[in-house]
Amino acid sequence: MSARIGTIPVPTLGRWGLSMKRPDAFVRQVWSGGGGAAGAVLRTLLAPAEAAYGAAVRARNRGYQHGWLRSERVDVPVISIGNVAVGGAGKTPFAAWTAQRLREWGRRPAIALRGYGEDEILLHRELSPDVPVFANRRRAEAARQAAAAGCDVVVLDDGFQHRALARDLDVVLLSVEGWTPRPRLVPRGPWREGLDALARADLIVLTRKSAYADRMAEVAAELAPLHPSRPIIHCALRASALVPLHPGGGGSMDDRRGVLAVAALAAPELFIQQLRMLGTVGSKVDVEAALYPDHHSFTSYDAANLMARAAGRTIVMTHKDAVKLRGLLPPSVGALVLEQSVVIERGLKTLEAALRRALEGAAR
Repeated sequence: MSARIGTIPVPTLGRWGLSMKRPDAFVRQVWSGGGGAAGAVLRTLLAPAEAAYGAAVRARNRGYQHGWLRSERVDVPVISIGNVAVGGAGKTPFAAWTAQRLREWGRRPAIALRGYGEDEILLHRELSPDVPVFANRRRAEAARQAAAAGCDVVVLDDGFQHRALARDLDVVLLSVEGWTPRPRLVPRGPWREGLDALARADLIVLTRKSAYADRMAEVAAELAPLHPSRPIIHCALRASALVPLHPGGGGSMDDRRGVLAVAALAAPELFIQQLRMLGTVGSKVDVEAALYPDHHSFTSYDAANLMARAAGRTIVMTHKDAVKLRGLLPPSVGALVLEQSVVIERGLKTLEAALRRALEGAAR
């Protein structure tokens, strides 16, 4: 048997209870505790690797804690936005929201990131066209370049584990949809660090995309006793608008026909769920998912395949994929982009006070 990633045939393991419609989907099925007997065997086999990874992470953190490893400090305040799991928490939109809030206060922020894919850089430039973006594997060098360019504060996207650059505020995002009180570390699960790592954070931000507010409250209640001194902020990443992929272009979403959803994301299921929830009252949008690996570099062949699969239905994507597909899909296709807005539902004053303290503390 075979399934397809875009147009590439790959094996399936349906008879064993595992799906390999794309390799990272297979991995996430195992990570989530699924996959039946075969998934349980794989998780058992990966336990030693998880233990070794966890030991290495703890040793590295102890190195920074005791000063055996040094963090470089730059001449401008650094605000880190990060997480403890792989993808899906909303770091990029939250980092962009933070940079815009700093601009509203009269600051000259920059975004610094490693830039695992060109999509991250392009996305930040579209989300915050008035905020310069600096990408460098050595984030300290990116921060220095920002300072040299006249920026007076750096927002570090995906910086929690990058301890080589000192920061004045550590904000850690946790996805409500991905929450578990007993996380499994990579490669056995999706977590980069355990919950004990949150002791390093100054603020914990719970984010939700498809979960309801009462689920947010439940997760906050489970999390609060683990680190009682850490403020917990509630943040919704809301599907705010469907906009044309091309400026001035057309396109609409018809509940009756459904849509083809393109996703090259770490956690595409949240995007798919958001789309389904956009249906009119009493109905849900029929969504066919065209899934690709995270940071996939789309080609003209991919674009042609998507148009053929859509067969007249509207193609919808996230902003992250839009920056790559805009030059490949013609305006006549009428593709749409699902925009998200960051809404602080609880703790806005606490968050803003922490941002101001970071700016003032670094100035002293």
